[in-house]
Amino acid sequence: MIRLRNILPLLLAVILLGGCRSARTVKKERVTPETDLLIAELVKEPPVSELTASLSMSLNGTRVSGQLRMRRGHSVQISASMLGLVEVARIEFLPDMVVVMDRMHNLYSVCHYADIPYRNELGVDFEMVQALLWNRLFSPGTPQSHDIGSRLSAINPDEKGLISFTEPEYGYRFQTDEKRRLSAVGKSGGGYKFNMGYSDFGSPVTGWQYPQTLSIHVEASTTVVDVQVKLSSISTERKTWSDRTAVTRRMKQVSLDELLDNLDL
Repeated sequence: MIRLRNILPLLLAVILLGGCRSARTVKKERVTPETDLLIAELVKEPPVSELTASLSMSLNGTRVSGQLRMRRGHSVQISASMLGLVEVARIEFLPDMVVVMDRMHNLYSVCHYADIPYRNELGVDFEMVQALLWNRLFSPGTPQSHDIGSRLSAINPDEKGLISFTEPEYGYRFQTDEKRRLSAVGKSGGGYKFNMGYSDFGSPVTGWQYPQTLSIHVEASTTVVDVQVKLSSISTERKTWSDRTAVTRRMKQVSLDELLDNLDL
């Protein structure tokens, strides 16, 4: 049986990373017309405002099924199900808060971005979360509608001709592939490493590609977490799901630590 206590911490680890700002610096190269156009392409909003998909996650070898729902500018929801039938846990990223739900025990917890550990070093906010999952470049603290490109540094193409970018203030590094798509986001320092890779691109709509496989690697202290997410049944049609999941009177609000303590079957 899946140990639910392991599901939410690993899902949260993908987004709410712990660590310190990287001390590594990269010399800023001159922004060429090519890199300028590439940044603009990888920053601009996708041609769709909504995406839903079924997902299959492998969490350090444990398989979990669930669903991804995203409505740009409003909500990102990741749910986990038991046997693919009954939802047991949900993480909901909203512009002003993160909501974590334990459906099995009717518990929920609310975490504001300002309360996230190492928030000042990581710059975690809703804009960053949705950029990660929409496969977009980002610069923490800067809305996608602003000139993010001016805050990024281009790195000379490597031996394969691949172009990378860095976000100097927080130390995030972005790698592109041979088709000039965003293929990886990474950050390291303070005893941890994080990398999120994108692959198996498909075309949910004409002229726009989206990765169907997300690979996440996190190292912190003696803990190593590997998460692979396979997306299927991707749809960009407008659905009727709510941006903010309603909390019933049966559900009790508790601290995140208490909620996780109850997720141990």
